[in-house]
Parts: sequence; C-alpha cells; structure tokens
Amino acid sequence: MKVKFIKYLFLGLFSGFLFSCSSYKIENVEFSDFSTNREIQLKKVNNLRALGNIKNLQGRFLKDSLIYRSADLHKLKDLKKIKQLNIQQIIDLRTENEIFKKPDIIIPTINYQHYPAYTDKEDQLNQARKLVLKGKVNANDAYNRMIKFYQEYPTENPDMIKTIITEILDSDVPILYHCTAGKDRTGIISAFILKILKFDNETIYQEYLLSNNMRKDLIQKRLNKAKHLHFIFPKADLKVLEKLSWIEEDYLNATFEEIDKKYGSFENYTKTILNISDEKRNYYINKFTYNKK
Repeated sequence: MKVKFIKYLFLGLFSGFLFSCSSYKIENVEFSDFSTNREIQLKKVNNLRALGNIKNLQGRFLKDSLIYRSADLHKLKDLKKIKQLNIQQIIDLRTENEIFKKPDIIIPTINYQHYPAYTDKEDQLNQARKLVLKGKVNANDAYNRMIKFYQEYPTENPDMIKTIITEILDSDVPILYHCTAGKDRTGIISAFILKILKFDNETIYQEYLLSNNMRKDLIQKRLNKAKHLHFIFPKADLKVLEKLSWIEEDYLNATFEEIDKKYGSFENYTKTILNISDEKRNYYINKFTYNKK
C-alpha cells in the first residue's frame, strides 16, 4: 500500500502548510538555457508560457501565441490578460480530487475541458502526505516514484493521451493546457507536441527544463518555509520536497525509454497509439510552424 501512496507525492505534497523565512540551500538543479523572458506574467498563475519561436529539425519555426501551458488557474484574477492572449480553450489535466479542492476559475467565453490520464479515487495524496511527515519516505523513494510516474503516464491510459494530443493539435483557436504545477503532466504533453512537430531532443529538453527556471523563486520560498517548520515534523525528509519540486532530465528520459520499450519507438507510438499518420503529422507541422523569410 505504501508504494501506491507514494505514487501521488509529486502532486503538491507540501503546499498548504508551509510558511516563513530562513534560507534553504539549493544544489544540483538542472536549469534550461532558454531565457525566462518566455514567461508570461499573470498574477496568481505560475509557470505560464507559450510554445513558440523555436526551430525544428526542418528549419521551420513554431508559431507563437497558439499553444500555451501553465500551472493551475485556481487563483486566476486577471481575466483581461487572458482575453488579450486570445486563449479560447483550456484543458485541465488534473485529477477529480485536485479539481474539487482547487477548481479553476471558469471563464464563460472560454471552452473548458477536463482530460485526466489517471485518477486518484482513493485520495492517496493525503495518505502519502502522512507517510512523508512520519519519515516513511526518503528522497530516493520520491525519485523512484517520479520515474515510475513518468513511465506510466503516457502508457496507462493511452486513449486519454490520444484525446489530449488530438484536442490540442486539432484546435483552430489558441489553447492552454495545465496540471497543478505545470511541470510534469504538462511537461510530458508539451514534449510530445514538440516531438510530433519534429523538434530535436535538445530543444524539447530545454523547453521542458524551463519550468525549473520559472519556478525557482516559488520553490526557494517553499524550501525556506519547510526548513523553518521542520521542528514540527522532524522526521520528514526535506530532500523529498526538493525531488518533488524540481524536474530532471531523468524523468523525461524515463517517459521516452518506456515508450521505446513498449512500442519500439516514439514514431510507432505516434502512429499506432496517437493515430497520427505521416500525412496527418505533416499537416500539423504545416499548421503550427512556418519558414522564416
């Protein structure tokens, strides 16, 4: 049972009870070489950016302002800015429990859809939190479960992944998709979109790791707060919070390696699971990219 509980640690385990001030030293974090100028500032919404202005293997550039990614919209207040971005469709990748506790702010003029690729029917997140506070989970456990999640997310419910990818690529309006932190589920979906549009691995990983750059201040505050409150939960391993807050290349590697293992290659996964033919793929590439003159 413990192993099942640990699976849900990454969903925001320590949020909600952390507050205060002393400094926690951050080490060995993988940051992107991409500039954080890509971040879109929107009050109470974290990790918001558009996929755009990057070059694929064919020398074509991804059109800007069509595909957006972010953390949850639970505290969204600046509806005017959302309208300025012309976002007309939102996909929520979170579980039913996450949405129940922190529902997105719904904007009547925007089409909202909920596509969870896995569920948390037994509220295992709360059980996992208790295990952490009792010192029953260490950083190695957290790392291994993150690897396991990245392996399972695209393969446990492939029909839902197909629905998500198809909905994004078939959209004729600017679309935003998100999970809780906008780094794991959102990161995997973004990597798949870029892979389908024939971007090289270096670009895909740099875009993926950009979540670390954009969330650095937020994570630092959380680590500081956790350190300050550690006397309340002395058995809790603060390294667990580090593992759950940052993303690593190893995590995304685990996704693609599992796809290679189960389906032979991402190309086969694209054709057989996502049902995207070469013709359809070329259509998407022409739709979302352009040649600079």
